[in-house]
Amino acid sequence: MPETYEDILKKQGTLVFTPYGNSMQPLLKNHENPVVLLPVTSRLKKGDVAFYKRENGQYVLHRIVRVHQDSYDCSGDNQSALEKGVRDDMILARMAGFYRGETYVSADDPKIRRYAKRRMASRPFRRCFALIKLAFRRLFKQTES
Repeated sequence: MPETYEDILKKQGTLVFTPYGNSMQPLLKNHENPVVLLPVTSRLKKGDVAFYKRENGQYVLHRIVRVHQDSYDCSGDNQSALEKGVRDDMILARMAGFYRGETYVSADDPKIRRYAKRRMASRPFRRCFALIKLAFRRLFKQTES
């Protein structure tokens, strides 16, 4: 039976893998940026990137947007929707950093923390921007026809 992410974290104390999907773009590109994950030793804070397992067994790498007493609200950097109710027992690890080519970038780097603050602040407006962009595409498509 193949090892699970949980097994690897428990055995090795770290997990490095390359995530797929576009939810964390532009920070992490699909199949391009390996991430380094470390087990969680304390409560996470706003702006941290959590690696967690949903009730349905799906693994997720998303940013903590809000911290509650008994849970977190999470969202991908490229998403507008919040996933509410992510509990501590669901969180397997925290992203310590990632690779851009050969260069390791710490998640605690001040530039990355500023980037995270900007992404969290812009989250409520992303859906609106996407709708405006779609409307312009349709408008220009109609004028070309």
